[in-house]
Amino acid sequence: MRRPARLLLAGMLVLSPAAAGCGATGSTAGAAAAGPTVAASADSHGLTPVRFDHSATRPAPAVPTVRVKRGTTVVLTVGSDVARRVLVPEQGRAVDVSAGGTVTLRFLALGTFTVRVAEPGAVRGGTIIGRVEPWH
Repeated sequence: MRRPARLLLAGMLVLSPAAAGCGATGSTAGAAAAGPTVAASADSHGLTPVRFDHSATRPAPAVPTVRVKRGTTVVLTVGSDVARRVLVPEQGRAVDVSAGGTVTLRFLALGTFTVRVAEPGAVRGGTIIGRVEPWH
């Protein structure tokens, strides 16, 4: 069942790590428990919006998973209340986000990947704040 993109994006914002309390800074990579799973759909332009937020002040034990259709273009937006490096190791991507800012990355959903935040300048490790998992 397809939902309008604006409703999907609103749902993604509600289930973002910050809203669900999933932006723990004290955990290590892979240490966070699995959180809610939500399905995302492509918008009318064929883009699948996904958003995760990191909060240094609202740690939580669960990491959300977003399921997207395999092969679609994911438009990943990551926000943070503190300066961090956003890492998507499976995509070989690393970009810094300023305090209170957001960054956006685009790529094809061809495999499962994790979204992590680490200290600025880091090239690996970090705290997992979300997962994106393709389905057929």
